Amino acid sequence: MNDELTEYIRRSIAQNEKNVQEMLKKEKQSKAMKLLNKSGLGSRFAKRTFETFDTANLSPEALNAYKIAYEFATRFPNVEKGLLFTGPVGTGKTHLAAAIANELISKLYSVIFGNVIDILTLVKSTYRRDSELTEAEMIRTFTDNVDILVIDDLGKENATENSTTVIYQIINRLYENERPIIVTTNFSSAVLRKKLGEKGDAIVSRLAEMCEFVKVSGEDWRLKRWAQ
Repeated sequence: MNDELTEYIRRSIAQNEKNVQEMLKKEKQSKAMKLLNKSGLGSRFAKRTFETFDTANLSPEALNAYKIAYEFATRFPNVEKGLLFTGPVGTGKTHLAAAIANELISKLYSVIFGNVIDILTLVKSTYRRDSELTEAEMIRTFTDNVDILVIDDLGKENATENSTTVIYQIINRLYENERPIIVTTNFSSAVLRKKLGEKGDAIVSRLAEMCEFVKVSGEDWRLKRWAQ
């Protein structure tokens, strides 16, 4: 075989490998986009990544929270616990939770990201006569049919007996099946227990075992930007 033919074959193989890699990349991007559309992140939180998180002038606590979130996303699914981000409004808790969700989606893991009120609204929609799903089936959508559930703003909901029962059912099912969860809340564990009513102790107790508690402190970045 002459050198010219050898070089031609080498280039053809290299081009074919490149074409295959590009095809696989496009296929992965397509799958990731479908997962993103199903995740509930929406256009705002789909943009919240580790790269867009402003790490300048962070408190040591907030910087530690960033590192913990990044490590979780890097190691998933080889994680022992989920994460519960707690701290004042506007300190970046939701951004970090969304950054984890976006990173996992880019790796083709399925994620559901929802504000606690939106999750409760979806469950309550099953009470209608024309609903195609039962309450139990909707709850399994959050607990069994995805790789990880993200609940944003736990404690913001109106703590009725029904709402806290639904939250308990979701968290307890994840707890029993040893599945990870990510939660954000503005409240301490003591306040959260009170916010969640009769089921508060049971819910927070399970979260304490399921999650690493991550404090996020700092100024409200929304108000800070407004004041500038």
